[in-house]
Order: sequence, then structure tokens, then C-alpha cells
Amino acid sequence: MLTPEFHRFHTRWRAKADEYQCSDLQSAFDRFFTLFVMYNRLYAEVTFHMAREDLLNLKRRTTFPDTAAATDYVLQFIGGSKLVELFEADPASVTAIQSVIGLLSGPIDGHRFAVKLDMIYGNAQPEADKDLLNRVRSDNRGERAAAILEFLYAVRCNLFHGHKGFEPVQIEIMRPANILLSRIVEILFERLNTI
Repeated sequence: MLTPEFHRFHTRWRAKADEYQCSDLQSAFDRFFTLFVMYNRLYAEVTFHMAREDLLNLKRRTTFPDTAAATDYVLQFIGGSKLVELFEADPASVTAIQSVIGLLSGPIDGHRFAVKLDMIYGNAQPEADKDLLNRVRSDNRGERAAAILEFLYAVRCNLFHGHKGFEPVQIEIMRPANILLSRIVEILFERLNTI
């Protein structure tokens, strides 16, 4: 069960996120950043819960395993099939996943979206994007769930680390990213609140 302070945090940050309607690129970015603060706190809580339950060992680590926590640990905590089921129960998430598939399949309106970028130069990695696309389309629910979480984390890295400029066309990727990020925030909050 989450603490009263965690509930206040969730309520405050959810209200803040909901102020951004994503009608323009700035609003879409602001919503994503706000939702990711929530997601970060939730996946940290998942990580610490799993460590307390001896499902993973953090004792040898000197830093928080951010990438693994946001993707692998969340997937283990919810379960791939269950996570896909929860996304598919939400019509907006189903539409968002189809949008992600379209964006990765591209080009759309003459633009090819690059999600997986090279760490040093921020260059597109078409093979990595193709692999991500194949996994989002996969019949294997675990692969599909992992790919959705990886997509969200890649968007976060692109924004937070600044390899991509702010171009109006990016609204196309921010809309589905915000829908899926909002959904995983609620899924994790509800799940953590029941343990």
C-alpha cells in the first residue's frame, strides 16, 4: 500500500499533467516531462519493492538502475501479458499503439521518425527502430509489452538528453507517447496501491 504522501504526490502531479492538453508541441512536451516524473517515482518504488522481496539484488550497485527499472522491472512487476491486456482494455492506448506502429513504419507526411538514437551523436539507428517496430507488432505479449516500455524510455532519453530539436512534426510522436505514459502511470499506481 502506498503512503499518504505518495497519494498526495500522485494527486498533485496528475493534476499538473492534466493541465497540459497537448494541443501544441510545448504542451505535449510539458505533459510528457510531468508524467515522466510520476513514472520515475513509480518505477523506483517498483524497484525497491522487488528488492525488499528479494526479487532483485541492488546491494552491489552504486547507482540506481534507471533503464532496467523503467523497462525490465516494470515488465516483471506487472507481467507482459497482463500489461498488454491493460493497454488493450483502454481504447486510447490501442489507438496510441497503432500510431506508434505507423510512426515506426513511416514515412508519415514525408517524415521518417527515428526513436532509437545513437548515444554519442544522436543519429538515427534504422535497424534498431525496425527491431522495435517488429517487437511492438509481435504476437508475443511479453515482447510487445517490453517494446512499448522501451519506446517510452527512448522518447524520454531523446527529450531529456537533447539529441533532438523541437520541431512541430514531433507532435505526432508526442501524442501517442503521452497516452501510453499516462496509462502506465495509472497501471503502476493502482498495482502498487494494492500490495
